[in-house]
Amino acid sequence: MKSFFYFFIIISCLFCFSCIKDELPNAEADIVSCEVDSEILKKDPIIQNERIQIFVKAFADLTSQAPVFTLSPGATISPKSGTTLDFTNPQFYTVTSEDGHSQKTYEVQYITSAIGSKYSFEHVRTENNKFDVFYEINQENQNIMDWASGNAGFSLTGTASNADDYPTSRLTAGKEGQGVKLITRSTGALGATMGKPLAAGNIFMGEFDLASSIINPLKSLRLGMPVEFVPYAVKGFFKYKAGNVYKEGNTENPNKKDTWDCYAIFFETDSNLKYLDGTNKFTHENIIAIARISPEARIETEEWTSFHIPFVFSNNWAIDQQKLEDGKYSITLVFTSSIDGDTFAGSEGSTLLLDEIEIIHE
Repeated sequence: MKSFFYFFIIISCLFCFSCIKDELPNAEADIVSCEVDSEILKKDPIIQNERIQIFVKAFADLTSQAPVFTLSPGATISPKSGTTLDFTNPQFYTVTSEDGHSQKTYEVQYITSAIGSKYSFEHVRTENNKFDVFYEINQENQNIMDWASGNAGFSLTGTASNADDYPTSRLTAGKEGQGVKLITRSTGALGATMGKPLAAGNIFMGEFDLASSIINPLKSLRLGMPVEFVPYAVKGFFKYKAGNVYKEGNTENPNKKDTWDCYAIFFETDSNLKYLDGTNKFTHENIIAIARISPEARIETEEWTSFHIPFVFSNNWAIDQQKLEDGKYSITLVFTSSIDGDTFAGSEGSTLLLDEIEIIHE
């Protein structure tokens, strides 16, 4: 009986400790979501690291906007959520955690400029002193689009010591100026243990969802950016060299050789489809046209080699000019150093170099 009493006391203490621990102030200082008047939005706001990009229609009055933020539990924000501000230039918000020990400053930018169609990859920054992020600018030198990649997921492996060790990085000697270097990398001991020994180099128009990359990698690709043109071809320059050993999971396949891939998809967005992902990128009913490089063109070459890929349009689509002006049509452009990289298959060391990419349009 006495032992039962002591057991009851111990369990009670553990329960009380758990309750106290659960009630400790939250240490997170994040903006979780951002809401803007749906009448002016072209695309749901993109929240990446400490940057928020809000894509709005050309008629939006940037001098008087009041975005509303959802924060980490208990966190506060300054200026206050819903405050009307002039977003002709980016505004900065500071989020303080509930426990008061953590702070983050977010740059919030409203973007009315349409995404361009020529990409030379001359603009790149190093994110969090870890990996390279390529971005596009408008005529006013404002950042209007970050190129996405899987670098943020690769950073969790702990195998990279600098930006050049990541699957996606800058190429200092491109065809003209800088370019992009995509290399299929080993994910080290952690990746091998999880049956995901490789990470292909990739770069694409859209967002990379880090949380989904762990649970469901195919859902981590949020493909698509709003455009105001109708595309009919993609062209550019590349070099490619496949790695020596092809792996599917942790198993070598001597009968298979790695290759690269490039595709672009033009599609309509609506209330049910904000973006494509790895599960529906070639099959969704909202897809209007697809351009994908042919197997014959995926050659290995040490010289800068041009490619030209036409879009193939579905027969049952007609472009609505008003929807086009309102940003209801999106496009994604995707490159990868291993064509089966989304299933973590390929060859370590497969290298794709890119430069002077263009979407040809009307």
